[in-house]
Amino acid sequence: MKIAKWMIASLVVLLPLMAQREKEKTEDANWPVRMFQVKYADVGRLANLFRAFGATVQPDSDLRALSVRAPKEVLAAIEESLQRLDVPQPAAKNIDLNAYLLTASQQGTMENIPPELDPVVKQLKTIFNYHNFRLLGTLALRGRDGSGGSTNGVLPAVSTDSISMHPTTYMFSMRSAAIVSDSKERSVRIDQLELRLNFSLKEGNENAQIHTSIDIHEGQKVVVGKANIDNADNALILVLTAKVID
Repeated sequence: MKIAKWMIASLVVLLPLMAQREKEKTEDANWPVRMFQVKYADVGRLANLFRAFGATVQPDSDLRALSVRAPKEVLAAIEESLQRLDVPQPAAKNIDLNAYLLTASQQGTMENIPPELDPVVKQLKTIFNYHNFRLLGTLALRGRDGSGGSTNGVLPAVSTDSISMHPTTYMFSMRSAAIVSDSKERSVRIDQLELRLNFSLKEGNENAQIHTSIDIHEGQKVVVGKANIDNADNALILVLTAKVID
């Protein structure tokens, strides 16, 4: 008896809900349908967004189109929103990274240091106990804002103790570089920058590695890292500058 009463009470609650749902289905079926062509935006993301209007939306990524069933006023609102959202995105800017590889030692004289590095070398002399600096080479790496890149190649010998028949090879890479703007000046945020050198000395094959993440103000020359070579008597120093290509 109790079960029968419970079933009757449940039907009393459910029947109005079912009737309301059937009414809503009938109203939905009477809504007009419009096809919207999408040129630039992501069709799937637009579909999810427009469903929040209460519309029935079917996206077609291949045709780049949206089939929308909704009341007329909702279709008008979707059309207006689409005009503002379906626009070409600005092209990602390029970022140029230029790296200067310096070798430093306690003895000797300055060799082939370009004038633009003079302030950096003066700063290095006050920080480290090195007197001789030599430009081993320069590296260039270009990537788009928000993306990474890598380059590799061959450099001269890292020191006079290197075996000339086995040149220095390098790999220079970054996971990503992103433009960081503020009210004063732009910066470039470099994530997981890595420099690897492989070279040969009289004692055998050696390698040096610098790995870091750093923010660099555009146009500023920054000492990124130092790696010891030649049994720690000499060092490899990485100086980096970044520039945004507008």
